[in-house]
Amino acid sequence: MKTTILFSAILFFVFSGQAQEKDNTLTPEEFSQGWELLFDGETLDGWKAYNGNEPQTWEVRDNAIYCTGSGEHGGDDIMTRETFGDFDLKFEWKIEEDGNSGVIYRVREGKQWSQPYLTGPEYQVFDENENYDTHAVGSFYDVYPPSKNKRVNPAMEWNSGRIRISDGLVTHWVNGEIVMQCNMNSEEYKEKVANSKWHDDPYFGKSPFGHIDFQNHGAQVWYKNVKIKRLD
Repeated sequence: MKTTILFSAILFFVFSGQAQEKDNTLTPEEFSQGWELLFDGETLDGWKAYNGNEPQTWEVRDNAIYCTGSGEHGGDDIMTRETFGDFDLKFEWKIEEDGNSGVIYRVREGKQWSQPYLTGPEYQVFDENENYDTHAVGSFYDVYPPSKNKRVNPAMEWNSGRIRISDGLVTHWVNGEIVMQCNMNSEEYKEKVANSKWHDDPYFGKSPFGHIDFQNHGAQVWYKNVKIKRLD
């Protein structure tokens, strides 16, 4: 009898732990800390095309936000309908071999901006593991490279990402490790932007709020467990 009770108790805790770790849900700890789900695992409610309405190259597949990769050099990006100022964002991603994508944040839309990256910084998503330049995974794209402790899983395997921005301090994580940190209010940052491909884009990185955008760069890519905590 005691053995049966003990076994039942073990099963209860095992299945309870599994339930808490289910994709696209909040754990009790995340809930109490103020995290919010941006993707429910079933619909694209809360998302839209950049400078459009219904996304044409994005759908829900395998409980993830999936990009077909169609379109000439990519197609439409998908972004949150809501805007965010300071925030902490967590997400998981996987991408096809040689694929390219990105998470662009504080994005503004409108007729004067044809692309999200003209206003928002980009966390690079890419199929590579041993590149450490400003185009590598986890970089502040074309401005700051990731550190050498960056480790990325192979194509079609899941990776975790995280972006935190507060009072101008930006931090990028790849698979639980901090790989990039910069202060957007610093002179160093201004100098690096001036020496980047964004030097002629007067709106780049200037908005104090904006949308979260997933980039279609012509590759199949999946995003899930997209969670945000507002910091302002």
